[in-house]
Amino acid sequence: MPNPPRLWWQDIDPVVWRCFGQSEDLARERNTAVLAALEELATRAPMSTLADITAQMREIGFRDQSSDLELRAVLDYLTGALLVEPFRDYAALNAGLDAVVRRQEAWALTKIGRAVVAAVRTAVVDSRRALQLPSRLLDSVERTVRDLTEHAASDAGLLPTDLDDVRTRLEEMQRVTADFYAALAQMVQSDVTDDLLFGENRDRVIEALRQFPREYGRALRRVEAALADLESSGHRTLVETAVGHAGLLDARDQQDWIDERVRRLADLAAWFAPAGSVQRLISSAAGAVHTLLVAIDRRYTALRRGSDLAADFRELAYSLFAQPDDDAARRVYAAAFGHWPAVHAVVGTAEEDVAHATVAGGGTSRHQVEVILREHERAGRVSGRPRKVPDSGAARAAALQKAAATADNRRRFAELLVTDGEVPLTYFAGLETGALVILLGAVEVARNAIDPTTGHGEAHAEGASVVVRVRLGRPGTRTPIRFPEGVLVAPDLLVTVTPAEAGHEPVTVSQEGAA
Repeated sequence: MPNPPRLWWQDIDPVVWRCFGQSEDLARERNTAVLAALEELATRAPMSTLADITAQMREIGFRDQSSDLELRAVLDYLTGALLVEPFRDYAALNAGLDAVVRRQEAWALTKIGRAVVAAVRTAVVDSRRALQLPSRLLDSVERTVRDLTEHAASDAGLLPTDLDDVRTRLEEMQRVTADFYAALAQMVQSDVTDDLLFGENRDRVIEALRQFPREYGRALRRVEAALADLESSGHRTLVETAVGHAGLLDARDQQDWIDERVRRLADLAAWFAPAGSVQRLISSAAGAVHTLLVAIDRRYTALRRGSDLAADFRELAYSLFAQPDDDAARRVYAAAFGHWPAVHAVVGTAEEDVAHATVAGGGTSRHQVEVILREHERAGRVSGRPRKVPDSGAARAAALQKAAATADNRRRFAELLVTDGEVPLTYFAGLETGALVILLGAVEVARNAIDPTTGHGEAHAEGASVVVRVRLGRPGTRTPIRFPEGVLVAPDLLVTVTPAEAGHEPVTVSQEGAA
């Protein structure tokens, strides 16, 4: 018997999620784009060919060029992850060798793949959605419960759809309460001087407080009465009536289907119980008013006297960036960190509430001041010692060293690949492995991009600062080329490799081969 829905977290299989967590951006995006394309193609045909997948990937917004070999490698990887299943259409007509090959190149998402892709898509969309508080939410809950009671007596065929609506109502209430509590947490914990953060959460809390007396006070009793009527008819009896119309092909799934729907009805009733989530949400409204007032007071105090440590550093960074030269930036830095006092144009009045004295030069008098950065915010609760600013010097040095090594490799490969005019592929016999991989990848892309009108195709080599231009030679001719890894039998192609960077002088390589 499978795990109950409440224990879904115990059945997570890392294999089916690994393609979404790859460290390489291009590989992750290509794998995900293939899955998204197959998900849409699943509604059009039982299986899809390489051409169908490539066309659908362009439609969903994946613009990177992928060869058939790369696409087949992605499909093989997704097949190993149990998300995609290859098919062979034995009903296809054998019009020749091409037809036999085509019928073996069809793929479709597995059942696990469809569920995983849908779950990831929902998670991405929900994580980026705006805060929501739909009006008349309790009215929709009441309507769903009333439909269940009415259809149980008149039209049982609609009960499976009504039970699915129960799941939708539960998810809506969970999302609404989570958004409300998240807004309260942001108001308590975050920097209230951030206008965007404060404004968004303030509007969220105010809208919730406005809807509490209008929506919940009016509809809560009706929902409780509808749930009482539903409970009197029996949750399990209603679900057992609906199971005959659910379209379950396997009779063994009926009991799981019944148990899950009964649990959803029990969860919905628990939301509106005397000590349920809705009652707790209503009782937290008074705390929300207090939280909002405290946040407004913190914001007023912070704007009048300054913000917390993070806001101080932001203001200092803005000031440093606005300076015209390095000397002016150093003066601002020295003044901010107390290397020498700052000079202000106007001296405040005697009644001005200033935490520390200041140095001001607005007339004949000068006033000494101590300029410091606070260790914590002045208003609101302090949650312990302030964190140190991490030293990124070592990481920056390592990144610069890695970038320099990459640039050296690109220049070295460019010197190995640049040709003095148009040469055949045999010119590159004996080329080292790194440069060979870069060259063959660029040649493949350029060959696929050949313009029929000009007869040429160009591509920028990935890994070297060169442009590869390809022109077809004698059709049907294949030439063996010996490399350190073996012999490559390639079509007759004429290749021109030129530097991509301006001012780069081409390096002439001997006709015997590139070492």
